[in-house]
Amino acid sequence: MKNKLIIWDWNGTLLNDVEACVNSVNAMLEVRQIKLLNITSYKNVFTFPVQDYYKTIGFDFKEESFEKLAVEYIDLYKRNSIDSPLQEGSREALEFFKSGNYKQIIVSASEQLSLENQVEQRQISKYFDSIIGLNNIHAKSKLDNAINYLNNSPINFDQIVLIGDTFHDYEVANEIGADCALVQNGHQNLNRFNLESKALIIKDLFELTETVDSEILITNSIKAKNN
Repeated sequence: MKNKLIIWDWNGTLLNDVEACVNSVNAMLEVRQIKLLNITSYKNVFTFPVQDYYKTIGFDFKEESFEKLAVEYIDLYKRNSIDSPLQEGSREALEFFKSGNYKQIIVSASEQLSLENQVEQRQISKYFDSIIGLNNIHAKSKLDNAINYLNNSPINFDQIVLIGDTFHDYEVANEIGADCALVQNGHQNLNRFNLESKALIIKDLFELTETVDSEILITNSIKAKNN
């Protein structure tokens, strides 16, 4: 039997928190009299590193440090995201891969304790062997955490699939040698990037379970969809 691993992104992939993020940043923009975002414009500019996104939408680091802005944002986000639901199809996808004998972990740019609380509140902790966030609020080292997990795992995985919603998720997958599936209903407009031949691009998690056979490599599904 193959040792198979799913690495899940959290925000925008399993958790539908795009609206919470837009509302949080708009509260900050409004008090500074900077043009507000809507969901479409947000998806067209959101990027990693987060500092670049902040600069693009109008924050001036000469006036306020990124660290100060990040604390303000997280305080707003914690309140706005309390009722953020799971993305449609999340539970079905988690059960799908569980039935296919995949190990499942979360590797997220969210702060560790906040991430654990969000997962627990939505009653899906049972699906994950590990829940890995950051020890800071600045969203800098998601790749390092993925590498550390794999380097320290006693299992040599035959197949690794990273499921996310951003170009950064594709970059992480590429760096660790994983297949990649990206959902279009997350935090970025994926049409900004030329990824169709490099990742499985799906509209939502329901399409993932319809497209992928849990007994075959997702690589084959990527090739089949793009041929």
